[in-house]
Amino acid sequence: MTKTTKPREMEVLKEQLTALDDKFKRALADYQNQEKRHASQKSVFIKFANETLLEKIIPILDDLERAQSHLNDTGLGHVIKQFHLVLSGEGISVIESDNADFDPATMDCAEVVAGEKDKVVKTLALGYRLYDKVLRPAKVEVGNGVANEDPAKRDNTNNEVKP
Repeated sequence: MTKTTKPREMEVLKEQLTALDDKFKRALADYQNQEKRHASQKSVFIKFANETLLEKIIPILDDLERAQSHLNDTGLGHVIKQFHLVLSGEGISVIESDNADFDPATMDCAEVVAGEKDKVVKTLALGYRLYDKVLRPAKVEVGNGVANEDPAKRDNTNNEVKP
């Protein structure tokens, strides 16, 4: 080998080394991004893994609350309170709907009734969310903008309003 070929070989080797170093850095970055993506997907999976089970439990809680409204039993009330504590520990929260503006993303309008326009007049069934995801929308009655009439002023025989 001559002196002129050695610098050329060195130049080629440096280019190959630079190319391999770039490939290594890209592969390492791809691997790190894949690890981050996998960790993120895993945390989302874990966060929502119990979603189906929780969706099945909520109607049971509804039944317990309906029973409590008729029985007014302190023991049953304690069980319902524990139920709510466990559900909140799992990331479930109640969608607040009483006297709120109607929100179609979190509420289901079951009926339009007399009352303040686009305001929830009555909550028929509580809605629940799991973290930021709506599990079940609240079933509500929404006001149509017509004021409630005084029932004492209504004539029951022909449904005309008395002066």
